[in-house]
Amino acid sequence: MRLHTFIKSGLLLGIMLAFAVSNQSWAQTPAKNDVIVKRDSSRIQALITQMSYEKINYRDLGTADSAKSYIYLDNVARVILKTGKIINVRDSVLVGHVPPDSVGQYADMANLPKDKFEKSVVMANSDQLRDKYRYHHDRSLDGKTGAIVFTSFAAATLVSGIIIAGSGTSPDNKTIGNSLAIAGPVVGVGLGLIGFRNYKFHSKKAEKVKTELLRRNQSLRILTISPNLDPFNKSGQLTLRMSF
Repeated sequence: MRLHTFIKSGLLLGIMLAFAVSNQSWAQTPAKNDVIVKRDSSRIQALITQMSYEKINYRDLGTADSAKSYIYLDNVARVILKTGKIINVRDSVLVGHVPPDSVGQYADMANLPKDKFEKSVVMANSDQLRDKYRYHHDRSLDGKTGAIVFTSFAAATLVSGIIIAGSGTSPDNKTIGNSLAIAGPVVGVGLGLIGFRNYKFHSKKAEKVKTELLRRNQSLRILTISPNLDPFNKSGQLTLRMSF
């Protein structure tokens, strides 16, 4: 009788242990995707591609095409990786981090400029303005360089043509020299004028963007040092970026 009772008790205990182990294994089964829990308790089903001390880059699995997106850490409470690991980021945001200003924050909505470019300037946030400034500043430098190069080419071909035309008595020398003295400056001056026009066009736009940034007391240059963490490869890197 005691043996029978002992066997029944042992069998019941074994079933309970097996059930507990099964539940534990099920609880630790990795999820199919990562979850970003925002500070308002809403959740984003995501595939995280990169995490840094500033923001999280991810693909939003809630959209049909898994669109690329990002979220700043000061909007995130924690991250649940598909491996089951939980990363609490609420207290990990760098002190002094200031999120970028919003689109249209500095614009007077009742008196927006009529000009399309000027309207885009006042409606852009400061990061977008820095990108605009860098683009138009670089294009203006390209135009200035082109104007100098092609103007120099025009002068060089003019001098070379005159020298060739005046050297010797061969008719070929005069034909080649005169053609070079005429065609070279025409092409060079024409392309130089295009470069100069591009320089004036883009430098004017760059100046408008610069004026808007100064009005907002924003700097043209931003130096960012970002330590990046790759949770999948367990690696990190330090990125130095200057925007201007």
